[in-house]
Amino acid sequence: MKKLRINIIDLIHNNPAPSLYRRVMFPSYISIMPQIIGVWCKEEGHIVNYSIFTGSQSLKDLLFDKTDLVFISSFTYTAQLAYALSNYFHSKGITTVLGGPHARCYPDDACQYFDFVLGLTNKELLINLLQDFELKKKRGIFLTSSSQPLSIPSVRHRWEFIEKVHKRFSLVKVVQMIGSFGCPYQCDFCIDSEIPYQSLDMDMIREDLRFLLRKMKHPTVTWYDPNFGIKFNPVMETIESVVPPGSIDFIAECSLSVLNESNVKRLNKAGFKMIMPGIESWFDYGEKSKIRSNSGLDKVKEVAEQVNMIQRYIPQVQTNLMFGLDSDTGNDPFALTKRFIDLTPAVYPSYALLSIYGRAVKNNIKYEQENRIIPFPFHLMMSVHIMNIIPKHYTWEELYVHFIDLLEYSFSPKVMYRRFCANHMNAPKWITLLLSLTIGGQGKIRYLSSLIKNLYKDPDFQSFVRKERIHVPRFMIEIVKRDLGPLWQWLPDKSLSYDPYILSSTKNV
Repeated sequence: MKKLRINIIDLIHNNPAPSLYRRVMFPSYISIMPQIIGVWCKEEGHIVNYSIFTGSQSLKDLLFDKTDLVFISSFTYTAQLAYALSNYFHSKGITTVLGGPHARCYPDDACQYFDFVLGLTNKELLINLLQDFELKKKRGIFLTSSSQPLSIPSVRHRWEFIEKVHKRFSLVKVVQMIGSFGCPYQCDFCIDSEIPYQSLDMDMIREDLRFLLRKMKHPTVTWYDPNFGIKFNPVMETIESVVPPGSIDFIAECSLSVLNESNVKRLNKAGFKMIMPGIESWFDYGEKSKIRSNSGLDKVKEVAEQVNMIQRYIPQVQTNLMFGLDSDTGNDPFALTKRFIDLTPAVYPSYALLSIYGRAVKNNIKYEQENRIIPFPFHLMMSVHIMNIIPKHYTWEELYVHFIDLLEYSFSPKVMYRRFCANHMNAPKWITLLLSLTIGGQGKIRYLSSLIKNLYKDPDFQSFVRKERIHVPRFMIEIVKRDLGPLWQWLPDKSLSYDPYILSSTKNV
């Protein structure tokens, strides 16, 4: 096989901005799969260049001409940037491949702009692609495996890509590891709920931890698992067998169902410094948390008690909640969350709005059949800001007024000061404060406040969210144009339109 020059681009964010939080934290968000693709390509004898885009550098850094093949990993909110990059590379006669969440969620749309679009990907699929690829004539090809790979390259094999990010970007050096694919819970909004749960090789995890202890003085490891510790004892035994207490700091997303006091003590002893449990809702998704009180104020009190217990052992706790669910009505979800904030002074709350992403979850067909999906431009589809489903029990104005009010309460000076004082370790308290003052708190409030102003004053936006018109409001197009800057000229479809109804025959009315 001919030796190929391959470039891999991991799109972490969708616009350039010299934000302190981006510079400090975004390099820690790099994805694992682009590194895996890089390792597999090198094992086949190809020359690989790996780069990430966090927004703290110029978009021009992503443009290069001397390459045979470009792989781009994209979330849906970075899709328009990915489409523009693909079009630029096509103009140079370069073949492009899209992977990542957007490729799995919207493959039909992505195939209009890429030569190949990859769903679940294993090494065999990749090798077949490398042996036979060409610039698309009319439409790209969607390729997918039947499951996630049974094994992946180790941290040792991915190290050159991790080290490159550390040397060039990172003020905080974090290593991504993963112990499992998929999730056993069936949350109907989550892309990982469609993937059967699968543990990865514990011997490889053990060797990776040994490798990191030799390579770094005091590593920080973030577990990329959708739900860390589902098989709690085997995973913890693996960590405990090679990691002396206090030698590695760990970060993980965990379900409340595994975070009993005995397990939390064990996490503390093993060096876990941040835990991110998903509460999701006060009225739904009780299966995931195994909370005895299924809903309402009783659930708030029970979860608060458990979270405060976790906080006594783990310095930084972030709780994740979602709003706009069909089970939500009136002010109750927001008022109960304020009560939760009062009961858990040290906890950092992270909020999202319900959004669905194409083929990500089969249950999305329900929203298609009810004709409730709003085709917001991909570029704006961050669930921390946008809900792309017509709310069942609210007007748009009511939902956003409630949501902004909750944010203003959660990130008021009084509450932030109390949260700062309640965290007793320096790093967690300052990271939490930085996040609260930027994109997680005050930045989100500013963005949503501008959004609701447009909702009140822009007739086109009002018609768009009420499905009275399908054209994207002009102010949204201007946001994308501003964010893409010089790459706007390469965006193929400047109308930003697409068909959100891809699971059924239902179409926009």
